[in-house]
Amino acid sequence: MDLPPIDIYKLSIMELRHLRYFVGVASELHFGRAAAQLGISQPPLSQQIRMLEAELGVQLFERSSRRVRLTVAGRLFLGEAKATLERADHAINVTRRAASGELGELNIGLSASAIFLPVFAEAITAFRTRYPDVHLDLSERSFAAQREGVAAGKLDIAMIRSGRRLALPAGVTAIPLATDRMYVAMREGHRLAATSDSIDVAELADEPMVHYPYDREGFQEDLHRLFGSAGLRPRQVLETHEMSTLLGLVSAGLGITVLPGSLRRLHIDNLHYREIAGDNALSRMWLIHNADRPRATTLTFLDVILPNVRDRPDGEPLDAV
Repeated sequence: MDLPPIDIYKLSIMELRHLRYFVGVASELHFGRAAAQLGISQPPLSQQIRMLEAELGVQLFERSSRRVRLTVAGRLFLGEAKATLERADHAINVTRRAASGELGELNIGLSASAIFLPVFAEAITAFRTRYPDVHLDLSERSFAAQREGVAAGKLDIAMIRSGRRLALPAGVTAIPLATDRMYVAMREGHRLAATSDSIDVAELADEPMVHYPYDREGFQEDLHRLFGSAGLRPRQVLETHEMSTLLGLVSAGLGITVLPGSLRRLHIDNLHYREIAGDNALSRMWLIHNADRPRATTLTFLDVILPNVRDRPDGEPLDAV
């Protein structure tokens, strides 16, 4: 005797309860024991089973004063009922985990140096360990693309580098994560590599620079502000879109470059770093997100990263939001 499969999406809460009662009785084959197991009294349990049989138009149990046993239809229905309850429990579990940020996806936009910040790198590791079922999508994007992506809901979080107060769309919030000193990188043997002492930006006048195409609103703006404070303009002679290539070109002696301090964690042979002195030689990394309609996974990531944020710049603090 074949019974059609149960469509879980057509079942009401009451009907799911009927299925649980049926499985309980079918497992015990005794209404009294099943009632105790289910936490209800026996008469209402018997009534609920009768209502289920009436709804199906099929007798599920053969009852006598001495025993209860499943009919052929009841045995077939038991497998379907168990499968339906398993699917319902799975759906409930998935929904609850998604609502709590334990399941789903998290889309993060990055500036080039973000992953080298310990506070961010450690948060990513901790998040992956704590929430392995959240799919992480990390992509390097321009300053403008990150800002617009967060505002439009295409990105959940963005990591933006800028030394100034950020101008953001309504609803988008910025949190300062870390402030870097700026460093000049040069080939070992360069005239400026004789010492590791801090260097004044004026000493970089007329030095050919290899540069990464930083956004005008981000680190590039910080760089021009730094040079402008000494009445200079950076002499940029080469551009590359890959950070590893940039450091390789500097290592080959084709020019110097100015970097956020966190990028010194990229170890390249023959490179020498000197800290740049002055209050203008600071750059800050911000985490931005849409506070008006955050995804649950955004909130769980913030719970992971924010307790470890200690924005303590080496020098005068920058403007905060």
